[in-house]
This record gives sequence, structure tokens and C-alpha cells, in this order.
Amino acid sequence: MRRTLIRGGVAVLLALTGAVAAPGAPVHAASRCNQPEPPPSCNGGGDPDPSPVDSPPLGAFDAMTFVGNGVNVAGWAADADTSGPLLVDIWIDDAFAKTLTANTYRPDVAAVYPSFGAYRGYDAFVPSRNGAHTVCAWAINVTPPGATPLSHRQLGCKTYDVPVATNIQSFYDSTAGRWMIGFDDNVLGETSFEVRWDYYILQTIPGSSIKIASPQTLTYTLPAHDGTGRVSLPGTRPINATKLTITAPGFGSASTTALY
Repeated sequence: MRRTLIRGGVAVLLALTGAVAAPGAPVHAASRCNQPEPPPSCNGGGDPDPSPVDSPPLGAFDAMTFVGNGVNVAGWAADADTSGPLLVDIWIDDAFAKTLTANTYRPDVAAVYPSFGAYRGYDAFVPSRNGAHTVCAWAINVTPPGATPLSHRQLGCKTYDVPVATNIQSFYDSTAGRWMIGFDDNVLGETSFEVRWDYYILQTIPGSSIKIASPQTLTYTLPAHDGTGRVSLPGTRPINATKLTITAPGFGSASTTALY
């Protein structure tokens, strides 16, 4: 009779507290997931999610052409960390020149990297001067939130050496009956061209019949030429000319041709 009463009392106590004792489960087990620092079992357990990783940009510096007071540069750039177009910085002789946006149509890029799509190219004019220069392209890295940033990526460098004038000629125009100077003008915005002739005159040594060549120079200016391209202008040519030099004041470059 006493055991029956005890069992009945326990049953009543469990009913009042709302606790259900599952077979084999400890009665004291209770949830702690609402505490400030829950145990691992409350957050799913296992290792935490890995930190974001920065992917390096990809691309290339494909082509460069000097087009008169500047260069046209072309290539492509993309970064797996962004769906938008990448920025490309152009540097000339270690000095920043211009920022381009890689958003022109390049189906060849999409053929190799389908996830990037076809609009990943850059093709633009960048102001530059004639003479000898080095042009470099840099893809600007995009870093996802929380990742350690990588460096920007150099896509390549190209050099050029373009004087003020090339393909210089001195020829006689029999129709006009005068000497002409012809050359390819490679600059824009010149105010004039300076012509320098190197020539010689023969001088007799006093008291003898021996002649020696005495070096001389002749300089004058020619008017500016609109745009770039082939120029043919009349100009004085001295007898016994040996070299013709063309410069454009302010552009710091010259071109010469030897005459025989």
C-alpha cells in the first residue's frame, strides 16, 4: 500500500510540473540554447563557415598603337569577385595616365571564360607624347567583404618610339620647279616644324690647290600641318646637303635622315 502511494505521488508531481520522463533519458536534461554563449550543439555543431577568399583579376594587354599625341590600347580584364565591369589603370613611364572601364564586346573572352560573359574588353585612346615611352595596364582588384585583399594585377607593358616625323624625303618637283620636303607627321597641335640642313662647302687652303669640306648648317621653319599624315612642303635645300632633320618645337623629339 505504501509503494502504491509513493508511485501515485510521483505521477501527480510530474503532471503538475509538465515534465515527461522519457524512458532512459535523464530527468535533469534541459535546453541551454537561450544562454549568451550556447554550446556547439545549439548552432548546428561542426566547423564554422570558411572566411571569404579574394580571387585575383584576370586579363591581358593585347595591343597598342600610336595614333598622334596618344596611344590606343586594347585588351580585356575580369574578376570573379564581381559581376560588373573591371577598371583598368593605364600608366605611362611609371606615371598614372588614365582609368578605363573593361566593358567592350569581347566574344573570345566569353568563349574561354563563359562565367565572365562577353563584355569584358577595353579599347580606348590614352593621351601620350611622341618619343620613346613605356605603357603598362593594371587590372584593379575587387575584394569581397571580409576577405584579405590581393594586389592589383599588371596585365603587361608595351613600348613605342615614335619621333615627330618619319619617312623624311627631299625631292625635286620638276612640275613646280622647286625642292620639296616630305615626311609623315606623327603629332597633333604643333605650331610649326623646324628644318635643319647639314651640308658642307669646299674651301681651298690658302697657298695651295687643296680643297677641304667645311661643315655648315641651315635652319628655317615650315608651317604646321593639320592632323597627322603625310606632309609635302616646299623648302630650301643647300648644295652638298648630307642630312635633313625635322623637329616640332615643344614636342621634344626629332627625326633625321641621311642624304647621299
